[in-house]
Amino acid sequence: MLKIGLTGGIASGKSLVSRYFSELGIEIIDADQIAKHLFKPNSEHLLPLVKHFGNNILAPKGELNRKALGQIVFSDREQLDWLNQYSHPLVNQEMKLQLSNIKSKYVILDIPLLIDKGAKVPTRLQSFINRILVVKTEQANQIERIVKRDGRSTEEALDIINSQSSLQEKLALADDVIDNNQTKQDVQNQVNRLHTFYQSI
Repeated sequence: MLKIGLTGGIASGKSLVSRYFSELGIEIIDADQIAKHLFKPNSEHLLPLVKHFGNNILAPKGELNRKALGQIVFSDREQLDWLNQYSHPLVNQEMKLQLSNIKSKYVILDIPLLIDKGAKVPTRLQSFINRILVVKTEQANQIERIVKRDGRSTEEALDIINSQSSLQEKLALADDVIDNNQTKQDVQNQVNRLHTFYQSI
């Protein structure tokens, strides 16, 4: 089965691209959604996060406050590394389980951190993908979406963007690219063309 690794910077439009593939009958494995499920309130996986980062990463009802956690890790490389080393193996295990149940002709794996700084796919993810699909958009569009969608400041948005690999590093490894600087219809047209291509290979 063909496994497409979908990636791109934060707020680049990966969810929109995934939705269009899903509408074509293609199953999606979403690393972010897996992480949200793993760290739901009272989860055994949430406790080590609280022990490490403190109770202030929890919202009043006990769920993970991703914004509070982000304020810590996106301005501190060591804390981000700790979070990644803890959470990534858990997410990988669930992705493997979901892959074993895929029924569509190919699968999209939405993995925001598929490409590290230095333009490398981490060893732990190399077996998950056959091709890399990068969604690109202008940084100004990313910042605008982060501020509007997540209620973050421009400075916080830039911290998040700069904590990830650059667009140039992502494009260096891309097999396929979707340009999300135009309209949603334009994005859908690009998805449709890739869908035809992916089925052919």
